[in-house]
Order: sequence, then structure tokens, then C-alpha cells
Amino acid sequence: MPSQDVSSQSETKDSKVLPAITNNILPEAQSPQPTAQLKKSELTVSAAQDIIYKFFIYHINNSASEVVLQQFKKIFIELIAPVNPKLIQAIYTIIEFNSQLEFNNLFKRCCYILLNNWITQRKYQLARDLIQIISQRTLSEPQADNCLKILRVWLTNFVNSQDYEDLQLSVFKYGDYQPVPHNWTSRYQPYLLAAQYLDAKNTIEQRQTARLLSQQLKDKYKFDLAMYTSRSQSAAFKFKKSYNPTLLGDEALRLIKIILINRGSRSYRSLANIFLTQTQNITYKQFKEYLIKYLFFYDKVFTHNDISQENIINLLEIFYPENDGDTLNSGMQLRTCNYLIKCLTVENSAEPTALFLCATQLNPLTLAILILKIILISPHSRTYLELCLARLIQYYQDILPDECHGLINFLEVCQIALTIYGENVQYNLVNMSEKQQEEQLFIDLNNCRVFSQHKPIKKDQD
Repeated sequence: MPSQDVSSQSETKDSKVLPAITNNILPEAQSPQPTAQLKKSELTVSAAQDIIYKFFIYHINNSASEVVLQQFKKIFIELIAPVNPKLIQAIYTIIEFNSQLEFNNLFKRCCYILLNNWITQRKYQLARDLIQIISQRTLSEPQADNCLKILRVWLTNFVNSQDYEDLQLSVFKYGDYQPVPHNWTSRYQPYLLAAQYLDAKNTIEQRQTARLLSQQLKDKYKFDLAMYTSRSQSAAFKFKKSYNPTLLGDEALRLIKIILINRGSRSYRSLANIFLTQTQNITYKQFKEYLIKYLFFYDKVFTHNDISQENIINLLEIFYPENDGDTLNSGMQLRTCNYLIKCLTVENSAEPTALFLCATQLNPLTLAILILKIILISPHSRTYLELCLARLIQYYQDILPDECHGLINFLEVCQIALTIYGENVQYNLVNMSEKQQEEQLFIDLNNCRVFSQHKPIKKDQD
């Protein structure tokens, strides 16, 4: 096991996380001192935080993970110096300045420094152990000095804050897609995590952790959905129940087939490519006109009155009319697609829009398909969509599942649609009937099979 005395090693080896900041992390190790004998700090709050950051950054790369977890416990929970009392003096400095806000910032960042590393290495149990250590802290002990009592009160306040809920979200049980009875929002962690990594007020470490875990959860769902579609159609699994990552039961496979059925002779992806080709070097007004035709082209699901073509026409007419004569550019296209997503989901006030409420009550598939089409012509809008979905989930989070059934159905359908048309996966619907039905308007879904395959993402050429 690597030595825990970092003073000599850090001068010759830079941190793998943040290069060239580990020099002189701590002075030479001294004999441990009782906390009551520590002198009043001459450190600033910023310098005190820096000492602790550098300590964890060094050890996350140079010590066993279990050792780092124990060091975290000793410093923040027990207030015992594992290496050098200057670490504890740094904690005392923040307490002396009576700055709970600065303590929260320090504590959060240290947590995310550890979580980033463990989640990358798929050491999820360590991440859960860290949460457990925080949750099991005690408010007071008979021999605890005043500073230790203050620290534990601050930890208690932290555990009761939104910051702690975000921290728990980051260590959500990997692969657990089953709904929680009183917290149905747990199924939609990727969207809630998106709200974290898009929030500039969060630390870099917190944003990195949220982004990483969100992507891992999406990848796991993508894999589970592919396995479900394959096994549920396989004779070898005919008498075995395949794991279904959705809440839609057997209806999920039929829904996938409906989404994959070609519109005329085209798939949604090919229609999007045609649209992008045809909208080169045109005016912004022409783009909005073409966009209406594209969004409602070939889709019988739009015969309902839940989202009419007139609704979208009216929305686009009032959006930047002063730019109608300008030549379309990528920025205008992105802003327009984001604007439509907002109109179809949530207002700036975080309340669901009228269009969203109407569509989810009548036919969630209609709304999901419309959003899918927008994302296919504007992939960069997906991040904005996830943020809007996170706001919707947060708006309904205190409502029982039965009372927001429309939202949950929409989220399930939308998640399927976005997954089967993902950038590195390809789903195909194959008609297994012996009859040639290329010209047939109605296809029997029972005679169709879904095939999925992974495809590499093309890297942009330099």
C-alpha cells in the first residue's frame, strides 16, 4: 500500500487529476496533537480549503480507495488527523470563521472528487459507503469538544439540504430501474442529473459526476432495451420472462414497432436527413414553413386535436419574425428547435405548458414523436430537452404516481423513442410475412420483428 506521507512524494509526482498543484501539500508529519491544543488558525478560509482539496486529489490517485474513504471519515466525521494535524487545523479555520456556506462548498467538492474517481472505475459500493458514512454521523458525543459539535450540526444541516439530495442522486443504485413506491422520479435519474451538470452554480466535480452517471444510466437503459426486444422475440426465451426496462409491459414491443414503421418509404431518420438537405441556403421564413411540413409529414398520429398543425404554425409565426428575410444559419435553427421544445414541455415558470397537458392527456405518443423529430434535425437540442424534462419531473415530484399518470406515460414513450433512434444504435423493423407487402398501407405488426445493432459513432474530421 502506498505511503500516506505525501510531503516528499508530492514534490516529484504531479496529481493525475489536477496537474502541478500537489507540491508542498503538507509540512513534514508531526506527532498527533489533541484537538484542544491546536493553536488559533492563521490560515485564510481559501487556504484552508486548498489544503484539504489537495490532500484528497493526491490520495485519490496514490492510495487505495478504501484508505481514502477512511481518511474522509476521520477528517469530516471524527475530526481526527489521519496524516498531519494541519488538515484538522484547516477544518478548524472554517469553523472559527463561522462559515457554514464555505464548509458546504468544501464538503461537496471533496465528495465529488471521490465520486468522480469511483464512478469512473465502477466502484459503486464505495460511493454508497460514502453516503452511508455521512448519513450515520452523530449529532454529539459525551467527549466532543465545541468545534466537533459545530461540525456535526453543519453536517446535519447539509444532510437536510438539496445538496445532499443531489449527492444521493449521484450514487443512485446502478442498473436499478424499478420504480420506487413513494418516489417515482427515481426512474428518470438521467434527466435530473442533466439539471445538475447544466447548472453553472455547481462545482466542476459535481457537474462532471452528474454528466458521467447520467450517460452510464442511459447506456444501461439502451442495453437493457436492446436485450428485451431481442429476447422477447426469441424462441429460446419463449417460456422465460425477459427483463423489461420500461413500465409499459408487453405494450413496449408493440410501441417500438409503431415508432419504427416507415412513413411512406422513409424512416424518421431518413426524413430528417432529407429535411436538412432541403433547408440549405434558404430564408428563415422558408425554414419555418418547411419545418411545419416536416413535423407533420406522414404521421397519422397527428389526426387527433391534441397537437394540431395550427398550434405550431402560430408559435413559429411569432418567433423572431424580424429575421424572416435572413438566410438560415445553425444558430437560428438551434434556437427555433429549443423554442418548440419549450412550448411543448415547460414554461419558464417551471409549469407545464398547455400543449403538454393536452397532449399527455390524449396521446403521449403524439408528443413523443414530435419531440423525436425535432431532436433528429437538431441533436444539440437534446441537452435542452433533458433540462426541460427535469423541470417537469421536479414540478410533479411531490405528486403520487397515479395522479401524474400522463406525465409518466409520456416519459416512458419518449425514453423509448429517443433510445431506438440514438446516435450509436440502429433498430430495424423487418416484415417476416411471406407475402410481399411493400405497397401495402397496413402492416400486421405481429408479422414484424425488431432487430437492433450497435454502430460506431463517426468522429468529426479535424
